[in-house]
Amino acid sequence: MRILLALDGSAGAETARSLFDHLAWPVPSTVDVVRVIEPVWPTLAMPELSVGGPMEGLMATDDIRREMEAAASGMTRPGLEVVPHVIVGRPATVITGTAAWLGSGLIVMGSRGRGTIATMVLGSVSAEVGHDAPCPVLVARRPTVGHVMVALDGTPSSERVVDAMVEASWLKGSTIDVVSVAVSTVPGPGVMFADAYGGSLAWYEDAVVTARSASEDCVRASAERLVAAGLDATWRLLEGAPAATIVETAAHDGTDLIVVGTHARSGLKGMVLGSVARNILVHTKASVMVVHQLPEVIHA
Repeated sequence: MRILLALDGSAGAETARSLFDHLAWPVPSTVDVVRVIEPVWPTLAMPELSVGGPMEGLMATDDIRREMEAAASGMTRPGLEVVPHVIVGRPATVITGTAAWLGSGLIVMGSRGRGTIATMVLGSVSAEVGHDAPCPVLVARRPTVGHVMVALDGTPSSERVVDAMVEASWLKGSTIDVVSVAVSTVPGPGVMFADAYGGSLAWYEDAVVTARSASEDCVRASAERLVAAGLDATWRLLEGAPAATIVETAAHDGTDLIVVGTHARSGLKGMVLGSVARNILVHTKASVMVVHQLPEVIHA
């Protein structure tokens, strides 16, 4: 397994480091410990993805170099190769680009790191990396993982989430709660007047029953698959607004990690309109692992 651990000297990065140390990574694995230094002049940002190239560490001080070497040395364990990198560039872009360049299977990072005009739209570096990264992103807010909530919505992204959980041998030993937020059985005011638009309350109730049944089938089958993979998993249905319900339930249950999928959105719509995954990432106090739905390949 190849893991990218992003450190920036902040308290959030220290939490990410603590969580990394807590988890039992498979061996052999390679850990790329990345420190990004924002350029003094815009022109210095150009080679930010050239890992190991001439610009790597150009702006790094001796203190930062020693800090990264010490961090790498302290993380080394049997079967774990730790490689430090100091790279000049824009943090979110460097992290996602470096992960793609190295073929990382997971990015681990803290929940802080605000800066640049892009964060006015996305909210934070971690939110932007969670949106753009080519692999799952684990945003650490707690130093350990004991209880995991896997939030599914029944779309193809749910399959990707379950695939990632099956492959996450480093989560074995945790208790896993597989959940889905079902459509409420209480219609809103617009539904009450559906007859005016050619609909009916009976149609709405049938749709709710169908949706709940599909959600139940999804979480039950997913929990069974995780149990078959050797994980301690149970399932249940929740009700309410998806993001808010997941965040509130996780807080109530003392959840350490929420695992959630994203849809294959891109461009301004994906960034500005947001998603359930982004809202969870921004508002929960638990760690979050974001698993991406692969974009569809369109054949000519």
